[in-house]
Amino acid sequence: MIHEAAGTMRGAEGRALANRSNDETAGPAWFRSLGDRELDRAYRLAGFLLGDASEAEDATQDALARAWAERTRLRSEASAQAWFDRILVNLCRDRMRRRRVVRWSPILETEVDSVASVADPFAASIAQDAFLRAVAGLDVDHRIVVVLRFAADLSVDEIAQRLGVPSGTVKSRLHYALRALRQDVAERGGER
Repeated sequence: MIHEAAGTMRGAEGRALANRSNDETAGPAWFRSLGDRELDRAYRLAGFLLGDASEAEDATQDALARAWAERTRLRSEASAQAWFDRILVNLCRDRMRRRRVVRWSPILETEVDSVASVADPFAASIAQDAFLRAVAGLDVDHRIVVVLRFAADLSVDEIAQRLGVPSGTVKSRLHYALRALRQDVAERGGER
């Protein structure tokens, strides 16, 4: 899934870069390594969380910029992926919460709108799949744990590390999210 497709920093090169992460000369090299290996995976994770390709691009770019600004805070190579995911997920959470404040006015669908929606792979997938529509309807914190667990294929402990919350909190959020998803599917009668 998402997690397997991108890989992580491994080997002597990654350890050397991580060990020198506080050195200003190692910062740019470490950042290039992070960007090259994580960009595609991060974009897909943001896309699943946000449900919009252009917002996913913006969130990924913002996460890379924030990672660059905070590169000296990374403590070890082993936690590089979790550290970057935490930055990305927090940015996506902020974007999803801001959406709730903004009121959208529906407009008539035009030919341009239908072409734009086909070009967005995340929006197209969500529109075609009942489960993804139900996930998109979850509140922000529940959606994040469901996407990290089932789309990014992370364990409960890995999710807890990325979110900075106890494992019990992740389990609770998963429990309530899955209960809401089951209820949503039951109400819709299992439509596809």
